[in-house]
Amino acid sequence: MIKLALIGTKEFSEQIIEFANKTGEYDFVGYFDDFVEKGTIINNKPVLGKVEEAIGLYQEGVFDSIFIGVGYTRFDIREFYYNMLKGKVPFANIIMPTAKIGNNVKLGEGVFIGGGSYIGSATIIEDNVFIHGGSDVGHNNSIGVHTYISGRFNSAGFCSIGKRNFIGICVIIADHISITDDVWIGLGCIVAKDIKQSGKYMSPAAKLYKIE
Repeated sequence: MIKLALIGTKEFSEQIIEFANKTGEYDFVGYFDDFVEKGTIINNKPVLGKVEEAIGLYQEGVFDSIFIGVGYTRFDIREFYYNMLKGKVPFANIIMPTAKIGNNVKLGEGVFIGGGSYIGSATIIEDNVFIHGGSDVGHNNSIGVHTYISGRFNSAGFCSIGKRNFIGICVIIADHISITDDVWIGLGCIVAKDIKQSGKYMSPAAKLYKIE
């Protein structure tokens, strides 16, 4: 079993623990958190210290790999901790057993792929990317570092998604689409042309109509 530590102690980390346990590959040993006192017990596991202490504790053999349990609302924090530990502590890849990975797919470090997802052949997924369950990533796609993809996402072939992007639930991307960095795409959007400017993109929300 791989001894796994998590950065963060909030609800998102609880989900990661559940997912990691389902793989049968990881033994969760504790948390790192800059805002919770060392030694605090959460869900029967200790806070091992601040994030900067992870390097020394890894060298001591307290854990084998780490995962960033910080959600999509704080891309800056996800990236900050990644840069702090990159090359010093191994990041875990958590791949759910029901996920399917195509041929010649390249995965970075710190990647999560949820249950029922499919990653098409010749796709490149860079470090610290999170892909929720039920997603279908087309062939020859590329997904940049720190990007977070919600469930039921679908992309066709030859799509390029930049860094630090949030992709909402049930977003669909047409083939050969390119999306720049720091883009937020709201739930249910259909992306049929390139997004060249950073920002938030939303489809019209449902409206309530009075039925006579």
